[in-house]
This record gives sequence, C-alpha cells and structure tokens, in this order.
Amino acid sequence: MLEFEHIIQVNDLTEDDLPVLTRTQLWEGLLLRARRPDTFNSSLKVTNKEYAEDEFERIIEVGEHKFHERVMLYPDERIHTQTLEEYDQIDAESVTHLEEPEEGYLFVRFSYRRELEEDGSDEVGEHLKSAYLQTDRDAIALIRSLAESGVFGHYIN
Repeated sequence: MLEFEHIIQVNDLTEDDLPVLTRTQLWEGLLLRARRPDTFNSSLKVTNKEYAEDEFERIIEVGEHKFHERVMLYPDERIHTQTLEEYDQIDAESVTHLEEPEEGYLFVRFSYRRELEEDGSDEVGEHLKSAYLQTDRDAIALIRSLAESGVFGHYIN
C-alpha cells in the first residue's frame, strides 16, 4: 500500500512577483480538476454521472484502462475521491484539501492512498510519489494561469 501526502503553497504574500489567487479562484480550479481532469491531462477521457450537487461518479479512461471513482465535494474545503469497489480496479483514494492558516496564505494538501501491484517495489512507490507531486504542481500552475486569464472568480493582482 502506498500512502503519500504533500503540500503546495499557492500564495506567498511576501513574494511580489507571484500573483495572488483568491480562495474562490483556487476552489473553482480544484473543482474543474475534479470534474474535468482531461483539462489538465489531454490523454484522459472523462465521463461524469451526477448523483447530487456535491457527489458524482467519474469514469476515467486512459489507454486500455478504465477507472470508476466516487467524487465527494465539500465546498471551499476539500475533494475526496475513492475508487468504486464493484469494479475490477485498484483500490485508491485521494483527498485534496484547501488550507488557509492565515488570511490570504493559501495551501493545498494532497493525500494519496493506493494499492500497489504484488511486485510493487519501493522504486515503483517512489516513482508514483514523484509523478503525483509533479502532476499536482502542474495543476496548480494551470489553475493560476486560468485565474490570471479571468476564467475563475476575481483576480487580485
């Protein structure tokens, strides 16, 4: 079993060159990533089945693989994703948690838990951790770019 967590700082109010995102912009970006991960990775094909305003099933196709996940939204706070047990797929879950320890200082905590193949070595686990970290950094960069272009809420800088 692989368990991994990391934090990305989104706003640093001491850094003048780094545009500041609002909590709303960041949430809208994280929500876009949950509903349309293909916006962040063009090799994915995504279908969503809505259950409720804050819950849906997401089917992600990548190559020959298909993943069925339940996505639960806790507005302006966190997104929880869990693979569905009724399908033959790996058991995996992730939590994306928006944190603001001080006004304007936004962070995102990404937590992952997933089973590895029987022969899943430490090397495979380290590769996955590295991939998760880079994918999440790229996602925050894209959210920042979309916010700057006016796609989400009000842009501060």
